[in-house]
Amino acid sequence: MPGVAFLVSRFPQHELLIHRLHARNADFMAICEDYSEALSALRRWEETPGGETKVAEYRSFLKELEAEVALFLDRQGHLPG
Repeated sequence: MPGVAFLVSRFPQHELLIHRLHARNADFMAICEDYSEALSALRRWEETPGGETKVAEYRSFLKELEAEVALFLDRQGHLPG
């Protein structure tokens, strides 16, 4: 669940919604898993000599996932209920 914790730190105003979606929505859960795996890979490459290209790739991928999460939260946050 490190991806979820990091997403909560990135979107603290949506903490409850993030936890709710992670527990109930398979699509959101998959995004969180992808985020967690990419975050772990980024950390490994940051410690690898000569890994600058991979670090840049994973940072870009994480930004794409964060944008996807932001859109998901925006759509879900505006639902009545």
